Parts: sequence; structure tokens; C-alpha cells
Amino acid sequence: MIPGLYDYHSSLIQRHPDAAFREVGGEMFLVHPDGERIFNLNPMAAALWRLMAEPTTGADMTEIVLAAFPIMAPAKIEHDVKELIGALLSQGFVRVRGQA
Repeated sequence: MIPGLYDYHSSLIQRHPDAAFREVGGEMFLVHPDGERIFNLNPMAAALWRLMAEPTTGADMTEIVLAAFPIMAPAKIEHDVKELIGALLSQGFVRVRGQA
């Protein structure tokens, strides 16, 4: 599967096994497997990164965030989850493992 092309409802997204992360002063930073790039995560993205410790779909991530923050607009959360997955896939921090 080409990075960035995945099915939001059925593709299982998982952290790249060689990507590292560090929490510093309440912030989370990802270190790319090549050791050349760092990616800073906002609090929501950090929570999603934690979820991706196990293969999960974008739809499941959205449902979890909606359960935690029911006042938020579902379309906004779905958009944010899709944006994060796309960014992390395109930069090689996560990968598609398969289908749910």
C-alpha cells in the first residue's frame, strides 16, 4: 500500500516500529526512524499516537476522541484524525498494517 493511501474505516494504522518518541516538559516529540527528523505533537495528536501503539483504524480513533469530548463536532474530529494520519504516513512515522 502506498503511504497516504488508506481506508479510514478499515485500514489498521500503527506506529513505525523504529520510530521513537520522547515526552519533554509536557510535550511529545517523535523521532523518525532515520534519526534525521523530529515531529512535535499537540495534546490530541499525542493521545492518538498512544492509541497507535496497537493497530487501529482512523474511525476507531475518532470514536474514542468523541467519547472523551462529546461536545466537539464529529466532523472536526474526523478531519483532524485524517489530517494527522496523513501527515504521519507521508513522513514515515506510522504505517498501514492491514485491514480491520
